Amino acid sequence: MSTVEGTGGLVFVEQVALAVPLQDVMRELIPDLLGYFLNRLDDREDAADAVAETLLVLWRKERAVPAAAEDARRYAFGVARKILHTTRRGRRRHTALADRLRVVVREEVFPGPDVDIELRTALGSLTDHDRELVLLVAWEGFSVADASQILGIRPDAARARYSRARARLRETLGATP
Repeated sequence: MSTVEGTGGLVFVEQVALAVPLQDVMRELIPDLLGYFLNRLDDREDAADAVAETLLVLWRKERAVPAAAEDARRYAFGVARKILHTTRRGRRRHTALADRLRVVVREEVFPGPDVDIELRTALGSLTDHDRELVLLVAWEGFSVADASQILGIRPDAARARYSRARARLRETLGATP
């Protein structure tokens, strides 16, 4: 391990001075890594995510990255290759799960709420938070207390919001209490 003499004794160069050269190497590698992933992945956003993941791994394994620029580049592409395989494997799993779900949805009939335009309009008049609370209770079958947990609010606050939202819906729909 290389060392330099400092005012407080010995200072290890690897612990102090590697961050800046690695940062420079990584900055130079970004276009190459992006090209690598763009040529191998269909989605540009997946490619950008893969570059970010590769850079994150390089930062975490900073001490393992070779000091020479070309060696560091080869090392980075080795990491990128592993990230690519992980990304592809995740994509295959996602696609397989989505395909199985499509088959289930085609074969089984899932009852959805029959909602007329008037009710949709009335629900649209609520705030997003109130609408989600009402829908969790009315359509998904949760209690107000359960919905409060799902939404991360106190049960008493959920009860008050639910009561006000129901009153607004009754008023908007012209129903009697």
